[in-house]
Amino acid sequence: MPTRHNEPYHDSKNPQGVEVMIRTVRSLGANWRTVLLVLVGLSLICAPISWIDDGVTPSWIVYPLVLLIGFWLMWRGRGTLYFSITATIFLLVHLPFSWAALAGDQSPQGPDHPFNPVQWLITLFVVPLLTAIVAFLAWREARRHPAVAPQRAAT
Repeated sequence: MPTRHNEPYHDSKNPQGVEVMIRTVRSLGANWRTVLLVLVGLSLICAPISWIDDGVTPSWIVYPLVLLIGFWLMWRGRGTLYFSITATIFLLVHLPFSWAALAGDQSPQGPDHPFNPVQWLITLFVVPLLTAIVAFLAWREARRHPAVAPQRAAT
């Protein structure tokens, strides 16, 4: 048994079993990345929904492009913190619309603009909030447990 919390447990009878367990625990962080990719995909699907309901808006042109850049960063092994920052900025910019969806009866832009409270709550508040949280968790997990490089089999 380890004497301190941060010391690894070494089993002299089964050292490979411990290594397998460590790799398994480290791979659990990949689940946050998977959830993050699903949420980003959902955000990309929200764009055409917004275009149909509210018309083409600058936010739903720029945000999907920024998310696609994030996909490229994820493909290169980075991007989780980028998604968190991007989703947080998107959320903050659209807080007046989220607040109007909760407490108002018209668009913050005026009564002559579209007002879709349920769609706004989902696409402008819930999805970006979840994206920001999950992206931060994925980034934190990646920093705590860096990816283990594959090792060649002993011959």
